[in-house]
Amino acid sequence: MQKAPNPHEFALKETSPNIGAGAVTRDKLSCTYDLVEQMQYLYVRVVKAKDLPTKDVTGSLDPYVEVKLGNYKGLTKHFEKKSNPQWNQIFAFSKDRIQASVLEVIVKDKDVIADDFVGRVWFDL
Repeated sequence: MQKAPNPHEFALKETSPNIGAGAVTRDKLSCTYDLVEQMQYLYVRVVKAKDLPTKDVTGSLDPYVEVKLGNYKGLTKHFEKKSNPQWNQIFAFSKDRIQASVLEVIVKDKDVIADDFVGRVWFDL
């Protein structure tokens, strides 16, 4: 049986460490952000589509977007019966993990059996 943790271990504590903020070292002004490792990302924003063609026999379109970069894939939410969807969704791909040179953006129509292809665009990186 495990012993219950001491409640003081998880209590909120105020600290004021001196981390050298504002100090000049080797011709560089240091700050608290020096403790955070910088990471670079490729941000992809899927905004909207206009006048998408219907693909179903029903004449409706349930569009969504698939953003592919190498082995990584992001999906937007899908809208039911919309030919002018507005997603405004952002995807972030870590620069350190990007191994592809092409970003692929595919618009698809969500269906019960198999999703239909609507359109595609490629971006060289």
